[in-house]
This record gives sequence, structure tokens and C-alpha cells, in this order.
Amino acid sequence: MSTPTRKTPEQLRSWRWYGRDELRSFGHRSRAKQNGWGNEDIVGKPVIGILNTWSDLNSCHMHLRLTADAVKRGVFQAGGHPMEIPVMSVGEMLTKPTAMFHRNFLAMETEEMLRANPIDGAVLLGGCDKSTPGLLMGAFSMDIPVIYMPCGPMMKGNWRGDTLGSGSDVWKYWDEKRAGNLSWGEWCEIEDGIARSPGHCMTMGTASTLTALAETLGLVMPGASSIPAVDSAHTRMAAAAGRQIIENVWLDRKPSGIVTEKSFENAIAVDMALGGSTNAIVHLIAMAGRLGIPLPLEKFDEISRKVPLLANLRPAGKYLMEEFFLAGGLTALLNGMRELLHTDVAT
Repeated sequence: MSTPTRKTPEQLRSWRWYGRDELRSFGHRSRAKQNGWGNEDIVGKPVIGILNTWSDLNSCHMHLRLTADAVKRGVFQAGGHPMEIPVMSVGEMLTKPTAMFHRNFLAMETEEMLRANPIDGAVLLGGCDKSTPGLLMGAFSMDIPVIYMPCGPMMKGNWRGDTLGSGSDVWKYWDEKRAGNLSWGEWCEIEDGIARSPGHCMTMGTASTLTALAETLGLVMPGASSIPAVDSAHTRMAAAAGRQIIENVWLDRKPSGIVTEKSFENAIAVDMALGGSTNAIVHLIAMAGRLGIPLPLEKFDEISRKVPLLANLRPAGKYLMEEFFLAGGLTALLNGMRELLHTDVAT
């Protein structure tokens, strides 16, 4: 394999805004100085957009401002310039009838924020169900170097010593309440204990599934999708993502050069091994379409017949993402199913 050619500062996208000796660049630099930045901050350095889906409406993403700070630290360490950019926070906690209506809005916003501004690469912060495909679909269409940094699963829930899984156990206990087997007070105790920290659902629902598949596609720092939101490893990984995106920009590592049809076949295999959400089918097809990769339904059927269920995770199994992480997480799963994967892909 040939060694990738490193870009020069003049080949950066942001050079078109900040580096030229022309009227428009004068205007851009003057506005950057209005923001308190000097030429040494922005000229000839990779400018990294940190697309942040933080919102008070989205409890899964409530810690992403701190995550963004860690990414910025990594970008600065590697010699780049970070710019935090708020984008639509799509989440299922409060949105009616469903955030699925907003996935494509987020994809459009992601693409246009990257396209219209002096951004050389981006770190995308999300995690709750539709935010992962929305951010990645937009990034695929724009096709500049990106790293996806998942918000991580929340801590496991607890009620009187019993483990609770958000997004799944509620149905069981609701039926128990309707049957007269739970009092109002007990029901309220369950409500208090089922979602105990920042982070997306800690079951293998759509959120955990899509972040794991994003990592399988090669767009997440290895191991990052399994780290609980409140674990200090999450903050360290965010800083590592900030450092890595600088290298990706200089080497021009874009999604189109990383993600292939084989990558998507690996993602389908991992979905089956995890007992992942059926929503993965809808989102993987949409994501593949942004890269012009066909992903017919027959492919899912074909791979599902060869890949067994390997992970014992709720709602199909017993454990939650916290235990999955402590057992080695997605890295361990991928290693254990190597013979079922294409190991010749870029990741």
C-alpha cells in the first residue's frame, strides 16, 4: 500500500477563506479577529467543526458540552483550530410522534454547515437513535474527513436491587401496574431509577446499535461506542478523537475512502451478532445510499443466516451496555467474530 500524500496548508479548504491575498479573505480574517482569533489561530491550520447535538430537550446528550471541550483540547494539542457548531438535537425522549421525522433535517443541516463554512474536518457528537444516521448521512454527502464521537450509554438502572433497562423494562412494569401487581408508589420508584445518568439507552436498542455500527464502519475511534457516558474513558476518548481528526485532515481520509460495500456487510453482521435494533435496516440503507452503495434487503437476510447471536444484551438477553463495556465491548466482539467479517477493509 502506498503512503498517503499529506496535504500542504494551501490545500486545506479553510485556506480558501483565510489564506488568500484577496478582498474576501480580508473580510473573513477580519471577522475571525472580531471573534478574538489571530492569523496564527486559523491560517494554514486544520479548522475542525465540532457539530454538537447538545440540548436541554435531549437528556441523552446533556453532557456533550463537556465532551466538546475534550475534543477541543485534542484538536489544540494536534495543532488545529476547533469551532463548536450547534446542530439539531434529535432525540426520542420528548419528541412527538417520533424523531424519525427529523433525521433527514439533521442530515441536511450537517451537510450544509460543513459545506458552507471554512471546515477542513469534523467531529460529530451524537448518540440518541436518529442522531447517528442523521449526522453520518450529512457527512457522507459532504465527504470531508469526519470522526463520530458517540455520547455513550447511561448507567444501568436500579429498583430495589433489580437491574432496569431504559427503553425496554418500562413495558414490562407498565403491564404489571395495569395488572394490579405494582402500586403507584412502586411505579414512581421505578420511574426514579430507570434513567440515572447522562447517555443514551443502555440496552441494545437503536442508539447502542447504531453507534456500534458506526464504529464497525470505521468512523468511530476504536472502542468508543461501548464506553458509558459517565466513564472518564469517554472524556479521554473524545480528546483522542480531536487529535486523530487532525491527522485525518492532513491525509485526506474521507468517508468515501474508508466506507465500502464490505464495510456495510460487516455492519450488518455485527448487528446480527449484537441482537441489534431492527431500525438498523432503515438507517444502514439510507447511509449507504449517500455513498452510492446498494444495500438490498436480501443482503440482510443472507448475512443473518450466517451470523449467530453472540451478545447477551437486553432486550434480547440479560446484560446492559455497562457490563458489555467491562467485558471488552465492541472490540472484543469484533475480535471474536473475525471469521465472519471482511478483515481487508480500511478499518
